[in-house]
Amino acid sequence: MANGPQNEAFRRDIEGWSKIAPQLFIWDYVTNFSNYIVPHPNMRVLAPNIRYFVANRTIGLFEQGDSSSGVGDFVRLRAWLLAHLMWDPKRDEDELIDEFLEGYYGSAAPFLKQYLDTIHDAGEKSGTFLRCFMSDTSTYLSLDDLNRATRLMAKAEEAVAGDSTLARRVRRERLPLDHVWLHRYRALRLASRLRHKEFLGPQDPVAACEEFIRLAHEFKVGSYRERHGFNELEQSLRGRFRPDAPPPKACLDLDDDDWIDFQDNQCRLACSGKWASMVDDSKASDGKAIRMPGDHFEWATSCPISDDFKDGNPWQCFVVARVEATATDGRAMTMGIYDSQARKSVAHRSVSVKEIADGAYQVFDLGTHDLRGGMYVWIAPPKRPGEVQAVYVDRIYFVRKRAD
Repeated sequence: MANGPQNEAFRRDIEGWSKIAPQLFIWDYVTNFSNYIVPHPNMRVLAPNIRYFVANRTIGLFEQGDSSSGVGDFVRLRAWLLAHLMWDPKRDEDELIDEFLEGYYGSAAPFLKQYLDTIHDAGEKSGTFLRCFMSDTSTYLSLDDLNRATRLMAKAEEAVAGDSTLARRVRRERLPLDHVWLHRYRALRLASRLRHKEFLGPQDPVAACEEFIRLAHEFKVGSYRERHGFNELEQSLRGRFRPDAPPPKACLDLDDDDWIDFQDNQCRLACSGKWASMVDDSKASDGKAIRMPGDHFEWATSCPISDDFKDGNPWQCFVVARVEATATDGRAMTMGIYDSQARKSVAHRSVSVKEIADGAYQVFDLGTHDLRGGMYVWIAPPKRPGEVQAVYVDRIYFVRKRAD
């Protein structure tokens, strides 16, 4: 926080207050409230930030971490590090980390230190600024990073295989890495094919998903994000690995590397159960769809795009959707692509009832774009209660447009 243009406004605040207030109290966030169970490489900034607070007359500090969660990204190490630094900010953070790793994980310590370095190096190399709400790990963890991290975790597990207590501790620390593989499974498999890279994720994602869920409960996971119990994530993960639907007609003759399908179970639902719900739908490609009632216009269905797509080629985006309506004209739905990093729209399309009046699923083209992490496809109903009963989304798929 003491440097970098991204923190300039904060520095003006704290340095201005420190000039007029003899005692400051800070409430700081040191976790990812969107998802506790993913790597969050912020340990290298904890000590410099605490020293910056102290230099600006801070006498009280609350470092808020993974509330109500027993499983997260090295939460015990992070708590140890923060507690010692708040007691004495002059302590050497690297020595503290080494002390904890050696004392708590035994002979796995050297490999876990390399694992942490791998994750933190990746974060710094990516240029991504970690915030306290991060939904996309692809912007700072590439396939190469995850493969290396997986090898190191395997060595750490092997090093303590003969000690049940240490083995249990190491296995718990691997859960955030496992979660990334599961959450980005299809995109990472695609990335491995596109870039001819090794894929060290699970060969059987269904079995890996069940093991992840079982271990999370065994370790008393509690919440997986702020104010959200693990049962929500459990349902979402299981839903991700149901049998694949038949390919879209436009993709039947394409190589596997040239298209990727995101079924409804890969999408995010806002205000689930109210603005959007998963339902059975015999008209959908796999018998399931997202239903959004027509009484609101929120972007309640979204499909996040990751950096796993990036291979130098643009991608054409298609949304497969239908509407149930009594109206014969006017707007049926809107959809588009939004870039949350640049804070701008990449594509936008309004669909009229006339275009989709027969109630059957149709394919809507959102154009060809250079896709990257931080972007997402969104679909919204029209807020026409009584005229448009519901919008249904079956799938969103992308076709790679080869430069050659």
